Amino acid sequence: MISNELSQTIYNQLINGKAINKHSYIVKTNELEANPLYTEIFINFDEYRQLYQRINFELVHKNSSFFYIRELAGSDTNEATIKIQALLIIIGRIITEKGYLFDVLTDHRAGIKLEDLSGAMSEERYLDILHTCKLCNSRSIDEEINNHLITRGIMFKNSRGHYVLSDAGAAFFNELTQS
Repeated sequence: MISNELSQTIYNQLINGKAINKHSYIVKTNELEANPLYTEIFINFDEYRQLYQRINFELVHKNSSFFYIRELAGSDTNEATIKIQALLIIIGRIITEKGYLFDVLTDHRAGIKLEDLSGAMSEERYLDILHTCKLCNSRSIDEEINNHLITRGIMFKNSRGHYVLSDAGAAFFNELTQS
């Protein structure tokens, strides 16, 4: 049976474009734990799927690691998606150029430093991509990452202040790199 309290929190997150990840990061302990919102949807998936269909959304369970919604008649590609993809591509290039393993981006104890990301702002090849996607025109790279990746549950900041891909972020990143 659906929990009224959890379903309201789930609705607020999903309708605002946030992914609900299988794991939540706990800053105080620097650990990942099972996300009760994910568990709630997983256990009651059929009920939640029907609920979101009634309001013209598809509830998507991706890679058995996160949930998100998309409009039934809508397109998967919109301005927000393009911005997310651009940021993930740039972060991936920075990781590769620095010689880091991909695990740095997905290990909740590691992550990428803001200084590494800020370095991209001085390179024209990254600025061209960012400006074409209407990013970093009036905001810094960390503001854009906070706006488009962290608030959507695609990344989080760990206790060291480093950026880490969530379950959803790792899945989206893998999708981008395999295309």
